Amino acid sequence: MAQGNNKGPRRAFSRILMTGLCASALQSGAGYAQESGNVSQTELEEVVVTGFRQSLEQALSLKRDAPNVRDSIVAEDIGKMPDLNLAESIQRIPGVAISRDGGEGRNITLRGLGPEFTLVTLNGMEVPSATAGLDSSGGVNRGRSFDFNVFSSELFNRIDVNKSSTASIEEGGLAGTVQLYTARPLEQPGFNATLSGQAYYNDVNEDINPRAGVTISNTFADNKFGVLVNATYTERNPFQDGFGTVRWERPTGSGFANVGGAIVHGTPTSVDRDGNVVDVGAPGINLNDVWFPRLPRQDSFRHAWERLGTAVSLEFQPTETFNAGLTWLRSELDQDVAAQNSFAQFRTNAGHGYPAITPVEVWLDGSGRYAVAGTFNNVRLRTESRLTEDVSEFNQYVGDFRWDLSDSLRLSGMVGVAENELTNQFFRLNVEARAGSTFTYDFRDDPDVATIRYGFDVSDPANFALQTNNELIQRNIVNRENTTARLDLEWHDDSTSVKFGLVTNERELDTANYQLDYTEPATFDGFATVFNYIDLGNHGANTDLNFVALDFDAALDVYNPTGGTLRRGPGIATWTVTEQTFGGYVEANAEAELLGRPLHLNAGVRVVRTETESNGFGTGEIPIGVDNSYTDYLPSANVAWELTNDFVVRFGASRTLTRPSQADLAPSRGYSDVNLSVSGGNPLLMPQRSNNIDLGFEWYFAAESAVSLAFFRKDIDSLIETSQEEGVLSAADREAVARVYPTQPALLAPGVIWTFNQPLNLDGTDVEGFEIAYQQPFTFLPGFLSNLGFLANYTYVSSETIFEFEDQALTAPLNGLSEDSYNATLYYETDRWGARLSVNDRSDYTTAVPGGNGNLTEATSGLPHYDFSSFYNLTDTIVLTLEVINLTDEAERLFTTGDGDLNLVREYNKTGREFFLGARVSF
Repeated sequence: MAQGNNKGPRRAFSRILMTGLCASALQSGAGYAQESGNVSQTELEEVVVTGFRQSLEQALSLKRDAPNVRDSIVAEDIGKMPDLNLAESIQRIPGVAISRDGGEGRNITLRGLGPEFTLVTLNGMEVPSATAGLDSSGGVNRGRSFDFNVFSSELFNRIDVNKSSTASIEEGGLAGTVQLYTARPLEQPGFNATLSGQAYYNDVNEDINPRAGVTISNTFADNKFGVLVNATYTERNPFQDGFGTVRWERPTGSGFANVGGAIVHGTPTSVDRDGNVVDVGAPGINLNDVWFPRLPRQDSFRHAWERLGTAVSLEFQPTETFNAGLTWLRSELDQDVAAQNSFAQFRTNAGHGYPAITPVEVWLDGSGRYAVAGTFNNVRLRTESRLTEDVSEFNQYVGDFRWDLSDSLRLSGMVGVAENELTNQFFRLNVEARAGSTFTYDFRDDPDVATIRYGFDVSDPANFALQTNNELIQRNIVNRENTTARLDLEWHDDSTSVKFGLVTNERELDTANYQLDYTEPATFDGFATVFNYIDLGNHGANTDLNFVALDFDAALDVYNPTGGTLRRGPGIATWTVTEQTFGGYVEANAEAELLGRPLHLNAGVRVVRTETESNGFGTGEIPIGVDNSYTDYLPSANVAWELTNDFVVRFGASRTLTRPSQADLAPSRGYSDVNLSVSGGNPLLMPQRSNNIDLGFEWYFAAESAVSLAFFRKDIDSLIETSQEEGVLSAADREAVARVYPTQPALLAPGVIWTFNQPLNLDGTDVEGFEIAYQQPFTFLPGFLSNLGFLANYTYVSSETIFEFEDQALTAPLNGLSEDSYNATLYYETDRWGARLSVNDRSDYTTAVPGGNGNLTEATSGLPHYDFSSFYNLTDTIVLTLEVINLTDEAERLFTTGDGDLNLVREYNKTGREFFLGARVSF
């Protein structure tokens, strides 16, 4: 797998910093542990720990007491989760890496497995979460991955990340299960109120936006009844300006014109796209087998986000033996993105009604496999203007109870409903140069951002026209609803417990696409504008051409989109998938001894029946309904052996599963005239199952301190991968293409080769690795240094999977898998003030296998991210805060790999540094 560029000094410095501090602190900590060996437990309990350090201590205690391999994040106080985003909180846990969208964490990867392999529960039930993002970051989420950016972190007070399974944990997370919890009023009796406000500043768009929160709770009737209300509001307007290629590809169709007349610097590859060795011959003769940027372009994405979250919790505990609660959680995320992308259409080599491009002069890389620079004739310039308006509304209602029937028997249960509705309105128009032009691009000064030039004035509206009959004005609606009911009975004595449980779930995903009605304008002159590209310094200066684009406000006035008609049939996202599960479990916990030392045992089995129903439309717009069902037996066993008072050895074995994505189950079939591809779902997919082994060692060598080492292996069978094959259209597909693209008869010409993509249960794979973690407050150091503390972890994961690509069996890393990931936090905390500096990093990871346009894979570069957080206690009730996200102004970089070992930039942009200055008042 190719490695990303531009990592150098920062990544090296980060690892040196983490390794050096770990080594020195471990050495000092070992001495401290020896010196403090005679300190009594009573003396240790007299130490009062608060703030961020307190949250670390509580999380460490939860980790030690857990029956399985688990890490936790605990809020410092109600409504005070120590990060701005849940994903950014979770990334501090060993084995967790995150992906970002618009500068904010969106999804997590656990132990190298992508977001769809991690089950997320909220207040005891699996919940749906869907947002829309840029195409490069996943677009509209119709799968199982959980979008953490739906929620503000202040709504939560605890997060558990289970890396090994127990029978009582909800099935569905092959990689693990993340459990989110909101606060309950009886956890902190009496009246409590917290108000917080922050001013948010971004150094790219130079805007100031608000962030605010309020939490109020009170208990009544001698703390037998409590009410808690929590509300948060966040507004962000980040910019993402940069450069992109929308992948690289070899010339398609008839290829370049007159390649023999081009001046070529370097020797073109002697291996064609099929892997055959050919005679290079005259200069330029093999340019049609060289990789070129598909759509070299200036990118601009202007975001406008608003997020409003509310949580209301009622709790009733009339006696010590009975507790009941009712919780309502709501979050609304509004995301508008105005995108302007001005690009040279190298993809017109495939035809599209334009004359073929003629290379004039080309510079090749040393291997002769891709063109680092070139000048060409007959290149069309196009500006694609896209406005998306997204509203994601989430609501969850949960009622639960716990009833101690006797001193040894407890009955508990819950009923919950969670809904997420995403409305995605999409408005896209293309503005195109009236004629082809000379075009030059040059990556020789910067491999990520090319210098570009055109042979005409790209800021003169007279040189452009609206591309009619190519508008895309539509609305996507994605409705998800999960319903859960469970009942648990537990018997326990001093050293043994047995739990039984029954659980039923219904999960429905309904997605619909509407074509909006609009007015076709007579001219373009009334709503053209010149877009002023933001100069991003060393990178943006290479491409900061101002160009003609769409004035969205003026265009919407002209087009006047109104109500639409539901679109069905080929290529349209209109389908429904319903999934029902019914299961039960039995789980036992016991205490024993091994070699005279305590042994904690946990074992059980979970049995679950899954039934799916997929409804959609096939190639002939004929309704299709497909049913499927399967039963799984999921045993698990966990052992924790206290080898000494401070050293724990853990072992776990389990079988887990992840069900197919609902989008993969859809019985739909889509067509692309640009990529000449046919893509469809597969309602008969089976789940991905895994047999897992975990082995861990935990040394709690001092107060609030620990070092842990864990090894893990997952043997995954029936992995779901996209099979890619080439061929001609069937009769049904030809009929569908003719209906979808009635003005393009060339698509149906004899011999036209299309690429067919479909998810299949293919061969499995093994995932194995290890993680090491360390945390410690440096209370053993003299003077002010005793207020320092440090935590860090590193994870290594290895895996490869076999997939089908153009009738070949090839290997590639799993999607989302970074071989290396780490994070570290150095903090300083006193009663008056505190600060912490965090860094997280991951190595490159794939995002698509196979990739588009003939690339073996698509991937994202792993780059380090530094964040800073601080507080100052102005009074006993007022705290001032300053936080900086992306302190070193790192970029997002996506790339494609060509034949598998290249590193060709796909997108490079920045969101800038984000500053939060605020205050928090508690009373």
